Amino acid sequence: MTIFQLKLLAAAFMLIDHIGMYFDGTPILLRLIGRLAFPLFLFCMTQGYRYTRSRKKYLLRLYAMNLVMVSIMYLCGADYGYHDIFITLFWVGIFISIVELFQRDIRLGCAAFGAIAVSQPVFHLLIRSIPALNSLSGDILYGIFPNPLHCEFGIAYVVLGVAMYFFWQDPARFFASFLLLALIEFCNSDPQCLIALALPLLLRYHGEKGPGLKYFFYLFYPAHTLLLFWLSVHF
Repeated sequence: MTIFQLKLLAAAFMLIDHIGMYFDGTPILLRLIGRLAFPLFLFCMTQGYRYTRSRKKYLLRLYAMNLVMVSIMYLCGADYGYHDIFITLFWVGIFISIVELFQRDIRLGCAAFGAIAVSQPVFHLLIRSIPALNSLSGDILYGIFPNPLHCEFGIAYVVLGVAMYFFWQDPARFFASFLLLALIEFCNSDPQCLIALALPLLLRYHGEKGPGLKYFFYLFYPAHTLLLFWLSVHF
């Protein structure tokens, strides 16, 4: 399978998931099928990050789309739900780069990691010092001031994304890291354990990109959630 085909499948699974989310009375199966979406998008992001011409622009694009989602969540209110995979993918890219920096120069890697660690209490103090920010929800604040511990699906999926990047040509480690997280989710009785069902699809990837249309997938995410939200409110 190509990256394009994996993204199409991920978009389809995500659409099914969000139909189940927004419309009462739909079968729980829709939400379960939706568990396959994010691991596919996560893998596609790691491959895109590997081959992009500019990682800086790639990260800025992810952060910008995150701000789009934050704005939509703010304007639509709590009933819209929390949709912001972009910030999770952003952190995956950040930590991939830090690990690679460690591999080249340990001191620079430590400095980069330290900068991330120091930025979090600085952001916290900034938020507390600006009254207008105190009224915003955590979801909104952590979109504006990113925190790897507070992103959609959590830090475990950031770690999984980094593992996907470094182990994709080592099937045994790739398989093990993926199943380990699925097992943890299973032990927590979390339906996210169904991410394991995405493995057969990922293992069919043969290294080709396929057609482009990258901006379609960026736009599809906010567009379909807004449409489903509007339909759920008015019908």
